[in-house]
Amino acid sequence: MHTISLPRTCLGFTNILFFMIGFVGFIICVWCAVNTEFFRDVNYTITKSSIVDVVAKFVNLNLWFTPMTTILIPIALLSMMTSCCGVLGAGCKVKCAVKSYIFLVSTLSLVAFWIFFISGVYNIYTKNESTKRSMQVSISRYYGKDNDFITYIWDHIMIKHECCGAVNYQDFDKSPWHKTNPNKIYPAQCCKLANVSALIPISKDCAVSLDPEILSNKDVGCFDALRISIINNKGKIIFYIILIAFLYSTLTLFAYCIIRGEPLLGAMAGRFTELMPSKAREEGKKVIPSNVSLGNMVYVEEQPKKIVKVVSTANPFQSYKYTPSAYRSSEDYRPNMRK
Repeated sequence: MHTISLPRTCLGFTNILFFMIGFVGFIICVWCAVNTEFFRDVNYTITKSSIVDVVAKFVNLNLWFTPMTTILIPIALLSMMTSCCGVLGAGCKVKCAVKSYIFLVSTLSLVAFWIFFISGVYNIYTKNESTKRSMQVSISRYYGKDNDFITYIWDHIMIKHECCGAVNYQDFDKSPWHKTNPNKIYPAQCCKLANVSALIPISKDCAVSLDPEILSNKDVGCFDALRISIINNKGKIIFYIILIAFLYSTLTLFAYCIIRGEPLLGAMAGRFTELMPSKAREEGKKVIPSNVSLGNMVYVEEQPKKIVKVVSTANPFQSYKYTPSAYRSSEDYRPNMRK
């Protein structure tokens, strides 16, 4: 049987890891917000990986006229604050910090689950028409703007899933991209690409002609392509949901054990008895009589008031009264005789 130290250790190390991840993300976001080119130059001297440019570009994308750094920095700070509450609660057993940790983790998990799995995966899987219209509106309003987050997401989806627009290529009409590219019908991301990184299409006239012989994905909607991908990866999605739910439940139980000050099984058993019906709970509280002599003893709060009257045989008119003590043996009786 483990003690309370096991939940404290697991919760402490987990939150230290999360704090380090949040701290690194915070440093990268602040660095790119101050000087993106310096971030590239320093990291290119260490590694020649293309991930450096991708990270630098991503944190400076615009989301509704706001750079991603102004969104990612508060998220990193919130993650660090949540981890601090977990470490403080696990290390010092501060109940206020543990309760704050449970609240923050529950709120963040609920928001993330709603955004990614309900608003995204579930609505696409069930062919929600409002979600499809929202995807079309996002293209007509934002696609084609410089350093735009929505444009970045759409480019990634169209290249990875080989699709074009939410329904088809007509979704790009009257979009910011179409205004800056009036000679093109749809972007190069809708074409069959010979070189993905350079966006070089296989067909030379792709994006400027509707010839059916041209190799493109102009009639393949991303809404249907995403739905097919969700159906094909349904098992993985369910596995990830179960894994996230398991991790959340484990962290919450560890925090609950620290609040209760009991081992994991003891805290769970105590909580289970509180959830039991009243009748079952009363039966569980019944005391089974023991055969041990101490268990069969009767305890009284007050001494019994008993008066014994003794009549003298020599003189019937003379009598004595005394009160014996019920807590003394017969050998210790020293009655207080009264005439």
